[in-house]
Amino acid sequence: MDILYVHSAKQEADARYDKYKSCAPYPFIPVGVVGLVNLLRSQGWQVAGLNLPMELTMQPDFSFRGWLAGQPQPPRLVMIDLHWYEHCFGALDVAATVKSVWPQTFIVIGGLTTSYFAEEILDNFPAVDFAIRGDAEEPLRLLAKYCCGDGSADLAAIPNLIYRENGKARQNLRAYFAGPQDLDRLDFVTTDWLRHPRSYASIQYSGAGIIALHQPHLQGHWLTVGRGCVFNCIYCGGGKHSHDELAGRNGYVVRSPAGVVADIERLKALGYHQVALSLDIATFGPEWWQTFFKLLRERSIRIGIYNEFFQLPPKEFIEELGTTADLSHTEVAISPLSGDETVRRQNGKFYTNERFLRMLETLKRYEVPIFVYFSLNLPGETFQTFKSTLQLAHEVGKVYPHHLLRMLNPCHTLDPVSPMSRQPEAFGMTVHYRTFMDYYNYCKGTGWQPRHVVRGQHRGFEMNGRPAPVVEQMAQVWDMFARQQPFRCFPVSSGW
Repeated sequence: MDILYVHSAKQEADARYDKYKSCAPYPFIPVGVVGLVNLLRSQGWQVAGLNLPMELTMQPDFSFRGWLAGQPQPPRLVMIDLHWYEHCFGALDVAATVKSVWPQTFIVIGGLTTSYFAEEILDNFPAVDFAIRGDAEEPLRLLAKYCCGDGSADLAAIPNLIYRENGKARQNLRAYFAGPQDLDRLDFVTTDWLRHPRSYASIQYSGAGIIALHQPHLQGHWLTVGRGCVFNCIYCGGGKHSHDELAGRNGYVVRSPAGVVADIERLKALGYHQVALSLDIATFGPEWWQTFFKLLRERSIRIGIYNEFFQLPPKEFIEELGTTADLSHTEVAISPLSGDETVRRQNGKFYTNERFLRMLETLKRYEVPIFVYFSLNLPGETFQTFKSTLQLAHEVGKVYPHHLLRMLNPCHTLDPVSPMSRQPEAFGMTVHYRTFMDYYNYCKGTGWQPRHVVRGQHRGFEMNGRPAPVVEQMAQVWDMFARQQPFRCFPVSSGW
C-alpha cells in the first residue's frame, strides 16, 4: 500500500478491551473519509484502511503495533481522522505509534477538531507532520503527490494545509472549498479498501423495529448527502457559525438528489438494507426531497432510510418517507432534548410539545420506527424542568407502539467551537475545556469505566447553580423511569 488510513478509538492505540471495561470506543468513521480514500485510489494510489476500535471489539487482544510491524513495507503516508473531539487522545496516540514503527512515514490528520486546533497539535505532537483545515479533497490529492510521488509538489502551494517550516507551524491559504459538483464526483459508497468492510456495515445499521432485534447481521451505510448546517444549536460544534469558521462554508453544500439516489441504487445492489443520511434531508426543502423520493420510486429502489430530524419535518415529508422507504429497515431520530419548551428553544429546537406529539401521530400511521433523544445536562435543564422531560417521555411511551420505539437521555460533553463553548456567559454556565490539551486530557482520562461515576462530571462545562451531583440525581431518576418502561428505554450511561 502507498497510503494507510486509520480510524482511532477513543482509547490508546494498544488498548485491551479484554482486560478492562471501556467507555464508548466510537467506531464510526467520518462519512467524508470514504470519498477521500476513493479519490486517492482514483489517482492510482494503493490505499488500505483500518478501523481500530472495530478491530479491538472483534479481537480484544488485537495488537495495532504488531499489525503495523507485520506489513510487508511501510506506506509513504498515513491518514488519521480527528473529526470528533472524542478521538483527541486516541488519534494522537495512533500517530505516535505509527511514527515509532515507521519513522520515515508522513502522517496527516484532518476533520473539524483538527481544523480548530491544528497549530496547537503541530506545536505539541511531533509525530504529526501535516494537518488539513476545512475541506480536504484537493489538499489531500496534492499532499499524496508530494508524499507518495516524486516529491515535486510544492507544500506552500497546497491549499488548507498546515505544516512545519523551521520548526514552526505554517498555515497555507484556505483556498479550497468543496462545492456540490465536487461532492457528486466522489465515490461515497465503495469500502472494499477497509479491513472487514462487511463487519463495519453491520455496526452502521440502526433499527428500532422487530427485524433489527432478530437479525444482527443487517447491513447499513452512512452516506454523504451534503456538508455544513443551517442551524446554530448551542451545544453543537458543527453548526452554521462553526462551519463558517472551520471550513469557510455558509450553510449547506447539498449534493444533487440524482447523485444521492445513484449511490443508494449501488448500495441496494450490493445487498445493503439501510442507508443513513449524513444530514437531515427534510431541511433541504421540498423540491430536493420530493425529487429524491420520486427518483427512488421510479427506479424501484426500496431500501431502509435512517434520517435524523434537526427540527420537525413537514407532514408531507413523512408521507413521502412512509410510502417510499422499506419501513422494516427504516428509523428516524428526533431530539426534543427536554420536555420543557423554554429549555428546548434555548438549545435550538423550535417546536412545542403539541406539535411534536402531533408529528408522532403521522409517523405512527405509517408505522415508522423512531429513536427519541433527550439530553440530561444541557443548559436550562434543572430538577424542575426535568419533570416536564419525564412527563413528555411518558406521553411518548403511551402513544407510540412499543416495538417501534427507542429512547435515550445522555449527558452532553462540551463541543469545541459550539455557541456554549464560545459564549458561556450567555447561557449561564462555566466552561472548563478550551484548549486542545484540555480535550486530550479529557479523552485520556475517560476512556475506561471507573468504579464510581458521578454523571455530569468531566463534561467540560457546568451550568451555574447545577453542580454535577445534581445531574447524577437526575440520572438516577431517569434510570428508574427507564427500567419501568415496556419499550426500549436506555439508562444514562455510566461512562463517557
